[in-house]
Amino acid sequence: MSIELAGLCFTSASGLPFSHDHWLVTLSYVVAAFASYSALDMAERMHRTSGVARVMWQGCAAAALGGGIWAMHFIAMLALTVDTPITYDPAITLLSLLTSIAFVATGFRIIQSRRTPAAIAAAGVIVGLGVAAMHYLGMAAMVLPARIAYQPVLWCLSVAIAVAAATAGLWLSTRIHHRLRERALAALVMAVAVCGMHYTGMAALVVQVDPMLMPADGSLAEGVSSGPLAAAVAIGSFGLLLLALVSATADRRLSAAAAHEASALRIANMELQATRLQLEATQREIIRRLCSAGEFRDNETGQHVARMAQISHHLALSAGCAPGFAAQLLEAAPLHDIGKIGIPDHVLLKPGRLDAQEWMTMRQHATIGQRLLGGSGLPLLDLAAEIAGTHHEKWDGTGYPAGLRGTEIPLSGRIVAIADVFDALLSARPYKEPWPLESVVAHMREQSGRHFDPELVEVFLGRLDAMLEIRGRFVDEGTERQLLSQSDAAE
Repeated sequence: MSIELAGLCFTSASGLPFSHDHWLVTLSYVVAAFASYSALDMAERMHRTSGVARVMWQGCAAAALGGGIWAMHFIAMLALTVDTPITYDPAITLLSLLTSIAFVATGFRIIQSRRTPAAIAAAGVIVGLGVAAMHYLGMAAMVLPARIAYQPVLWCLSVAIAVAAATAGLWLSTRIHHRLRERALAALVMAVAVCGMHYTGMAALVVQVDPMLMPADGSLAEGVSSGPLAAAVAIGSFGLLLLALVSATADRRLSAAAAHEASALRIANMELQATRLQLEATQREIIRRLCSAGEFRDNETGQHVARMAQISHHLALSAGCAPGFAAQLLEAAPLHDIGKIGIPDHVLLKPGRLDAQEWMTMRQHATIGQRLLGGSGLPLLDLAAEIAGTHHEKWDGTGYPAGLRGTEIPLSGRIVAIADVFDALLSARPYKEPWPLESVVAHMREQSGRHFDPELVEVFLGRLDAMLEIRGRFVDEGTERQLLSQSDAAE
């Protein structure tokens, strides 16, 4: 009894006896194991990459496993010995290859995004059905003077084995990592499963000779004979799979080398970062000691340098400067008057107002400070030199020492000029009393566009409460009540 279903013929009848060449059966197992190993190797690369590289390795793994299973199938077909000539239809043979690769690629695609048991099972069913379709398409490609049918129980068993083998293979592809022994053992398991599916399907084969299918001249329809086809398949498959293994190995070594270089680069960056931090600490220590040296010469300003540095930092941030620049300004601003260590005592320490000649001498402190700090190549000291040399320049060009105008004056100098004058006017000096806050604010407005950068003055006055709060945190001894009264006046 025979039944036609979806283009397949199922029968309970017997057919021609057939056997298999043991050497070619062995070769089919070797091809299956080699293909499985190559696919697992590339699948491991696929799971460890992303983007375009992952898609590339996914395609390579699908080609290796799908193409390898297809190659094993046709080598095993060569092992078939039956009492009738056989050739193969090239178009159906090619279709069987594309079917195998496409279904395997779909399975890898499914488990690429999710590696859950449900996803692996679904992918296993798809790939298993694809492998079974490849097998029976390959059988349909045979051209021989006989009818091909299958025993239904063994046919169903072959499909079930294909699904189980595919599921196991995909599960292993998500579990195998670097160890060679694991990949080799998994490849052997997959080879046995894949070949088991093929030879179960072959056991289901029933070849029934039909004299009506034999042409009158006794020749078969055009096709490719099994010998050359199997030889080409074996050579081509081993070559491609070997190339795939070499590529995966080379990629693994390149990845290892890249990882080593990345590690070395991280270590170098950490060392560079440590060196940078040490250099910054050294610069801060130099600045701290220079500030101490300046206090030995001119200690009447008390906390002035701390206040104006904090005010400069806050003004820089309020004006939209980068936090890094503002932080450097905080460190460098205290050295704005370091050049005073080069001013003679009779001028620097004079309790009253300076005469014209003495004032000319005092003005030299800006140039002295710039020369003292400049030329080191150290960022903080270079910024401190810039501040020392330009914080007495004026927006309208009437300042000193270079008579710079407008934006010719570095931003650091323009910011420190406002902070310096603001705090100095609110502070007591041997030669003057502190100004009332209202007078200081009026003076700042009056000098906007003359002494000071007008945009910075607007920002400064808009943050006046914050500036007064900063002054309140760095109070000179004996002046706390004075600052409190100034805050009350501001309110």
